[in-house]
Parts: sequence; C-alpha cells; structure tokens
Amino acid sequence: MAKNNISQLNNAYTREHTAKKQRAPKSRAHAVHMKRIRNLLILMVVILGLGGFSVVRTQMTLGETNHAVTKAKANLDKLKANKAALKVQVDQLHNDDYTAKLIREKYLYSKPGEVIFNLPDKANKIPNLNVSQ
Repeated sequence: MAKNNISQLNNAYTREHTAKKQRAPKSRAHAVHMKRIRNLLILMVVILGLGGFSVVRTQMTLGETNHAVTKAKANLDKLKANKAALKVQVDQLHNDDYTAKLIREKYLYSKPGEVIFNLPDKANKIPNLNVSQ
C-alpha cells in the first residue's frame, strides 16, 4: 500500500477556502429547507383558514335554518289550533239551533213573540256606588 505523499498547506488562504467550502453546502441546504418549511406553513395556514371559514359559514347556515324551523313549527301550531277552531265552528254551523241563535244574535232577529233586551257588556258595566271602599 502506497502512502499518500500529498499534504495540505496550512495557511490562511487554505483555511478560509476550506471553511467556505464546508459552510456553503450547509447554508444552501439550510436555505432550501427553510424555504420548503415556509412554503408548507403557508400552505397549511391557507388550508386551515379555508376550513375554518367553511365551518363558520356552515354554523351560521345551521343557525339560520334552526331559527326558520322554529318559526315554521310555531306557525304550524297556530295553524293547527286555528284549523281545530274552524272545524268546531263548521260542526256547530251544521246544527240548526246554533245557526238560528247565531243569526238572531248577530242580526238582531227575533222569533215571533220574543222580546230582545240589550244588556251592557262587562266593560260598560256601571260601577256599584253603594259598596263602601
């Protein structure tokens, strides 16, 4: 085996050149890695931002839909109550006695020989002055 007879000079220029050569690949590699990390972080922030925006928009839409459903249910309950009242009224209108009573009351008709008296309502009632306060 032959010995290597080549030796390196140990002066300022060779030390600087060797240090620069060792530093250059590390700094370039480091710069490339940092650029990749920065790009990945930017991509991640964009994806998370879009996802967060989508979630917020979906929550707002869900809230509006729930509010509309609540209003619709309340309206449905009112309509069901109104329908039940109208059904009772229709059933009463099929009764001849009730119809005759309603017509006499509303249009002030009377049966032959019947006398009609108009009494004041509770709101128009005359206060009793004899009661001590």
